[in-house]
Amino acid sequence: MTPVSLKATGETAWHLIMTLMATLAAFYVPLHLVFDRTVGEIFGWEILVTGLFGSDLVYQQIALRRIQVDALPHLRPVPAGYRGFWLAVDVLSALPFGFLGASPFWLGLRCLKLFRVAQTMHHWRQRVLKYSDLLKLAFFAFWLLLFAHGLACGWLALASAWIPGDPLTQYLAALHWVIEALTSVGFGEIVPATNGQRLYSIIIMLAGVGVYGYVIGSMAGILAKRDPAKNQYFEHLDQLAAFVQYRHIPPALQKRIRDYYAYIWKKRLGFDETTFLSGLPRGLSSEISLHLKREILDRIPLFKDVAGDFIEEVALNLKPDVYTPGEYVFKEGRPARRMYLVIKGVLEVVRRDGTVINVLHDGDFFGEIALFTEQPRTAGVRAVTYCDLYVLEKDVFLYLLEQFPDIGVHMKEIARQRLERDDQEKEF
Repeated sequence: MTPVSLKATGETAWHLIMTLMATLAAFYVPLHLVFDRTVGEIFGWEILVTGLFGSDLVYQQIALRRIQVDALPHLRPVPAGYRGFWLAVDVLSALPFGFLGASPFWLGLRCLKLFRVAQTMHHWRQRVLKYSDLLKLAFFAFWLLLFAHGLACGWLALASAWIPGDPLTQYLAALHWVIEALTSVGFGEIVPATNGQRLYSIIIMLAGVGVYGYVIGSMAGILAKRDPAKNQYFEHLDQLAAFVQYRHIPPALQKRIRDYYAYIWKKRLGFDETTFLSGLPRGLSSEISLHLKREILDRIPLFKDVAGDFIEEVALNLKPDVYTPGEYVFKEGRPARRMYLVIKGVLEVVRRDGTVINVLHDGDFFGEIALFTEQPRTAGVRAVTYCDLYVLEKDVFLYLLEQFPDIGVHMKEIARQRLERDDQEKEF
């Protein structure tokens, strides 16, 4: 494990410990206030929390200084108000009010550490993008349960005299009532008896409406974003249905269109990678393009022993294309303006009379001679299965050769040697 990964693992472990301690503090402080426990009964716990929160105060200040000075010097300084807010959160949550003879209500400042928990969860969602939606649901459940716990403790402070049983029974009854009030329109066996309790019930019911709205809105948003390729698939079907109402399209052709859309959806190709890459800075776009296409470019003799800058430019200009079974990529005798790289699928090289002279599979390439000559296609290429290809336009390739003239001379010589070596049947 590299030093960088060890450092990241250590930071994650520390944030997990702080999240756990802040959660436990937010759990025990309301209970302490409701059931009026003495400091002696929680002495060990107070020492542990004060020590850890004090250590986190030092850790956060060191981390903030590292971000400003060492790690990211190009960023603007963190505003003083922002630094002051987080410093106040860390200091107030770490102060040992329980040992200072202060009112027990000062222990509630421990719960300020939940702001750090929210900050940590936000960073986790940004880093773990693949499971961002699942984390959103998990974090919502976390905050809902913690909110319900606080409301249950508040209800105990108002109505504990009306709830029989020991403290554990009273707490579970109050938590049951709060969950029931937040998630339904009815109530159970506990009924508000005073004006304070009725007002508190109204607040909880209004909070329940907000919970419902948030849950429904979040679930709708997650389902809409969970599978964008599927959403686009159904949008395409709706467009096809509307189109055939006004234009006569044979059923067989309609089926081919539907099958094509289904293939795009199942292969998760509904969103063209070119659209995504175009929204990135050129450096990032080049790096991602090279990562995606490096393996297939390395298989092409034409691109072997070529400078990395040129390969990056080629990768950036490769465009994805899809062909359906039976569809011709090009036919014999047509002008040659592109070369093709097979990502996935099976294609046949065929003569005009239908004779199959070659079969192409994943990783193969064809049409590269067209990048250097004006010869028409000497054979056709037809898709046998659904085929995912990368396409490189001749005009783009020749432009790149102008930008890299030394490479152009080298590659033209390779193409000339291959053209002389290959027999006529394989020149297409």
